[in-house]
Amino acid sequence: MTHKRVVFRIFLLLLTIVAFSTAKEPTSKELPKNTKPAKGTAIIITGAAAKIAQEAALLQSLYERGELNDVVFISGASSGALNAVMLNAILDNKLTWKEYREIFADIKNDNVFRIDKKGLPVDTEPLRLLLEDVVVNKLGYKTLADLPIPTSISVVSMRPLPLGEGTYRFCNRKINRESDSTLNLVDVLMASTAYPLVFPPERINGTKTIPNIPYYDGGIGDDRVPFQALIEFENYRQQPVERVIIISRKRDRDMTLSEELKPFGYELKTLNGVEFSPDLLTSVGFWRRLEYMSKRYPELASRTWVFVPDYEYSFPMFDFNNLKQQYDLTYHWAQKNSPVTLNEFLKRKPKLF
Repeated sequence: MTHKRVVFRIFLLLLTIVAFSTAKEPTSKELPKNTKPAKGTAIIITGAAAKIAQEAALLQSLYERGELNDVVFISGASSGALNAVMLNAILDNKLTWKEYREIFADIKNDNVFRIDKKGLPVDTEPLRLLLEDVVVNKLGYKTLADLPIPTSISVVSMRPLPLGEGTYRFCNRKINRESDSTLNLVDVLMASTAYPLVFPPERINGTKTIPNIPYYDGGIGDDRVPFQALIEFENYRQQPVERVIIISRKRDRDMTLSEELKPFGYELKTLNGVEFSPDLLTSVGFWRRLEYMSKRYPELASRTWVFVPDYEYSFPMFDFNNLKQQYDLTYHWAQKNSPVTLNEFLKRKPKLF
């Protein structure tokens, strides 16, 4: 692929991320109106790409404190969906944290994607093979129905307009019209992690409730913070959860686009002064979504906590060669820190541009 075509594709990528990050908020789901007392904890896990190990380390820390003893719902988008499945396995006693850390220690870029002459998007067949080995062969989770805890996984369609209206949430409970517990879990995970232009979109075999088309990363659309499925779940069971914990990765504002593309074999100079990276641009949507949650659902926000690491080191979004280092750093940080309330976390919002 020529340098000019690479630059053009990158420009499209940036436009796509900006469009989804600044899109109008979707039509809201209403919170359930009931008299049942709140019960249980919901875990909301955002997208993280190669920072997936950070979110896993945060979850382990909470688990060891006993804060995950009453999890009744999990929602995940992108790599957050992968962690949602792994958390199911750990709470189901099919996987230990030690085993999960060992999986991260063995993963390198070659286990996730393969670079060929076509350039971007890269071939993600290695990731599919990895998921088949871990999720299906080791854990025995073939379909959404196999997950023991009510769990929602988000995917995005680029086709609907206006942008931001193409997010679908698949749950192993019938919380919405698209939920179908018979869907192949690996297919759903591959679609939920298909970051536009970097990774190819993925079809989900056997879909009956949504169009049979390729789907993209669940964390680029409305579910930059995938709490909407929780509202659907609370309506479904007619009972609110007592506590919500949002798990997310560290946001590295110092990462440049050229640094983000190095794992794919591209050595690019600054593009006409553009130094925005996917990390920075997705952070816009992350903060906007939290602000929307606080404003639109103040009662839900009042029972929501946020756990996001903050330390000196920065990591690219698409470099999977340092997962163990990320895990260890984040776990060490988490031993000295705790989740904060959503409203307190919003006071820490940085100046992004």
